[in-house]
Amino acid sequence: MKCTNQMPWLTLLLVAALAGCKGEGTLLDVYPMEPIVNPEVRALIKDNRIVHARLASRNQIIGITEKGGFATADRFKSFAFEPYTWPGGQGVMGFGNGIIVHATAEGASFVLRYSVDNGATWLRYGGTIIGEDDLRQGAVQVLKPVIGVGRLIWLLCQQDIGQGGRALVYRVDLESRSAMLCWSKADAVASDIDFSDAETGWLLCADRAGRAGDARMLKTTDGGLTWAEVAVLEGLTDPSIAVVDANQLLVYDRAGYAFHSADGGLSYTPVTIGEGMACQAVSAQTVYALLADGLAKSTDGGRTWLTLHAEASGVYVTGNAMHFYSERQGIVYGSDRLFVTDDGGENWEVLVYPYDYVFE
Repeated sequence: MKCTNQMPWLTLLLVAALAGCKGEGTLLDVYPMEPIVNPEVRALIKDNRIVHARLASRNQIIGITEKGGFATADRFKSFAFEPYTWPGGQGVMGFGNGIIVHATAEGASFVLRYSVDNGATWLRYGGTIIGEDDLRQGAVQVLKPVIGVGRLIWLLCQQDIGQGGRALVYRVDLESRSAMLCWSKADAVASDIDFSDAETGWLLCADRAGRAGDARMLKTTDGGLTWAEVAVLEGLTDPSIAVVDANQLLVYDRAGYAFHSADGGLSYTPVTIGEGMACQAVSAQTVYALLADGLAKSTDGGRTWLTLHAEASGVYVTGNAMHFYSERQGIVYGSDRLFVTDDGGENWEVLVYPYDYVFE
């Protein structure tokens, strides 16, 4: 079932219902299937949350809420909504290349499901991922799925074994319905994994008995089948990887410590970005960082950074995620807000926000 607010009679109904309400009424009061709203009539999100959103083109925004999926080609002047139940309350999610992956615990193992229609329907991976001998050692938890081209998925996992544990990487091919354990390290704690293409990727882990803050960087050039340690970074707590291209990458943590590599992860230079960051590379030159108190931008692959003055209608641009379609077009969003820029973060427009005064 699909609903849309493009029909003239519904538009008239909305205007009549919302006139003079100062934003207190919402589209949900008139047509409860619609979670995303039209700021031109001061209808706001109510009793719902944005889970994931992305720019599919300059104006087209596609996303998921807890109550269904939405799409708009004109920035919410009109939009379509398909109601469905979102399964992501538990477990971990991965988004990319037209696929959503959801892994949830099931006994000592996990269930892997995936969707190719924006979360409306889900398929369960029916093959064996973890062998029985491996499961006897302890429960395996998925920390992060990475989705590659051709329906290839890498799963970064952690296994508890008594007082210790090990880090693991499984490679799952949805096309051939095959899976394999391609890397494991005893007495290790996994942090993050990311790939630049189907062959080249990096993995961060730490030794349980090692010095606090030391992170080991491993690299693969054969799609995750083999891994080799290439560097050790110091002073990082729960670090993350942001791949810029096959040669450049950033390693950073939420405390604000960050390193840039220009030689495929062999050597690193400290860089200053900001606290509470999440990074996205749009090209080999342009990288954005969503900070705890705003945004930053690099135009030289992550070597140097400039803090952006991100504000829309007197409101600071904030959120917990971002997606840039190009070097200039991007969105920042949270559970109840969404902002868009068309000029590389210099200026912003608010499209969804929980307070009506923004739209006046």
